[in-house]
Amino acid sequence: MGKKNAIENSRSGAKFDLVAILQGLFLTLVMVILISLVLALLVYFSSWQTNLRLLNLLAHSSVIGGSIWAGRRSGNKAWLHGVVVGVLAFLLLTWIGDNQGLFASWLWWKRLLRMGLVAMLGGILGGLTTN
Repeated sequence: MGKKNAIENSRSGAKFDLVAILQGLFLTLVMVILISLVLALLVYFSSWQTNLRLLNLLAHSSVIGGSIWAGRRSGNKAWLHGVVVGVLAFLLLTWIGDNQGLFASWLWWKRLLRMGLVAMLGGILGGLTTN
């Protein structure tokens, strides 16, 4: 009995669930693409003009969705899995946007911190919704 508990405790150490992180990152990117397509169609076929706050809100909501997924899929430390998904998504989207000059600015670091906090919230929500 003591041996079984020791094995279970050693498995629940500070390990990352790489599959959960990759699934959360993939879901985040898919959500960003789908939201972009819907907004592009909406702007193209109507006279509606988008604003920066709405785009910012939708990008943050897609990161929260991916972080919730990663938090649900991870066995433990859901908040940390959420933060990793959020930071990786932010780094990937910055790299895709071809704006590497931002890495040195204070505004970029502030946005990275904000995205990490938002993703932490998503990871916590995902960890709370597990069965």
